[in-house]
Amino acid sequence: MQTFALPDDGPLQGLVASRIETYGGRHRATTQNPAGSLYPRGGPVLDPSRRRFQDYVPFAKGSGQVRGLSPLKLREPEHEKRHGGHLGAGPPHSPKLKEVPKAQQLEMRLHTFSMFGMPRLPPEDRQHWEIGEGTDSCLVIEKSWKELVPEHKEMSRELCHQQEALWELLTTELIYVRKLKIMTDLLAAGLLNLQRVGLLTEVSAETLFGNVPSLIRVHKRFWEEVLGPTLGEARASGQPLDPVSLQDGFLTFSQRFQPYVQYCLQVKQTMAYAREQQDNNPLFHSFVQWCEKHKRSGRQMLGDLLIKPHQRITKYPLLLQAVLKRSPEARAREGLSAMIAAVESFLQYVNKQVRQGEEQESLVAAAQRIGPYEVLEPSSEEVEKNLRPFCTLDLMSPVVGVAPEHTRQLLLEGPVRVKEGREGKLDVHLFLFSDVLLVTKPQRKADKAKVIRPPLMLEKLVCRPLRDPSMSLLRGHFPSPSSWQGEGAVRMGIKY
Repeated sequence: MQTFALPDDGPLQGLVASRIETYGGRHRATTQNPAGSLYPRGGPVLDPSRRRFQDYVPFAKGSGQVRGLSPLKLREPEHEKRHGGHLGAGPPHSPKLKEVPKAQQLEMRLHTFSMFGMPRLPPEDRQHWEIGEGTDSCLVIEKSWKELVPEHKEMSRELCHQQEALWELLTTELIYVRKLKIMTDLLAAGLLNLQRVGLLTEVSAETLFGNVPSLIRVHKRFWEEVLGPTLGEARASGQPLDPVSLQDGFLTFSQRFQPYVQYCLQVKQTMAYAREQQDNNPLFHSFVQWCEKHKRSGRQMLGDLLIKPHQRITKYPLLLQAVLKRSPEARAREGLSAMIAAVESFLQYVNKQVRQGEEQESLVAAAQRIGPYEVLEPSSEEVEKNLRPFCTLDLMSPVVGVAPEHTRQLLLEGPVRVKEGREGKLDVHLFLFSDVLLVTKPQRKADKAKVIRPPLMLEKLVCRPLRDPSMSLLRGHFPSPSSWQGEGAVRMGIKY
């Protein structure tokens, strides 16, 4: 292996100095050899690009394109300096520079992260993404609950099982928080630091990780105010963990865990965004692979990490039910039943919000596909002018006659054949909403549908089966602007 020594005033000193400044002075100890060259951790390190460190141009403070750091550049090889390169000869004694490819820049940055550790986030990002390492000292737990209870050998078998169930609740909570912090301390920190030097700037950390920092803060507070005190009480008294001491914390579950509503509403889009970036962005794919192989990640995949919050929030009732099953005391059973009911009530609320969000997305997508409402043929320009305000179809408007929380939903859509009269047949596409049925004609040039019949109000729609089991007769009423009063009617035979 080739070693190299650099003078004190050489490029490497500038490179290391810039690293120390970037890392906020939190660099690891280095060793200076007799010749004066600096090696991280006391030994030489070869750059993954196989070029010499002498070939790197040190960072110039304040000259960068993004947040004060400049992109890496390489000096031209010696033979190009002597004979001229394809970029042309430069001024005497001024080495020509060329931009390092993005993939090589990324490799060098990740190699630096591996050597020095992850830099601290820029000041503008710390408030949101940094959770605080100092508070992690309270997130510790013994290997077993038996270490807390000296007289555990004298306990009944059923009480031991209860303590095991409570211990699972506590230990899995800490494991989960540590996995969440992989997203902030490794993935998000790495991404934001790469963006400081112009790499992966097209990737949005907020879109990728949502409100994960808020979830971490929720769980740290939950540990400090609910789970931690129960553990501390057992440590101090030497008595078994008391499930009733958790009651006040779990009864306020919906208030404490409110950020999960936002996360669960966005998790589908978050995972789709992560898949899209990994499939279409080679640099991001390389970055994620590096993170997944990092010792901090514990081989956790990005997709698995993103779904963890949904899995954790739905696991609390199961963990509490396991404790309830092993708690014979009436007081403990009553408290645990109330806790389970509070958590399940919150989960039902979250599911309702997610379902409404999905229904809203379907409605928006359908509204974008359905074109203008032009089913009337006015007899004159004057009639057309007066009818135009009544020929708009706003599917996003509130449903008439119901409370605001009852929004329009797309229930079903699909192609059918309509028979009008004795001979007329037409292939159409039906959209069945919670309050109206639309008859449309698909457009060939785009994924659009044009309304070709007046909207049929479901409250006045009559469907009659015919002898042919594949056909039905529809008779519906619709507002008739052409007469300005009363209603129009339509009869159609639909073949499925």
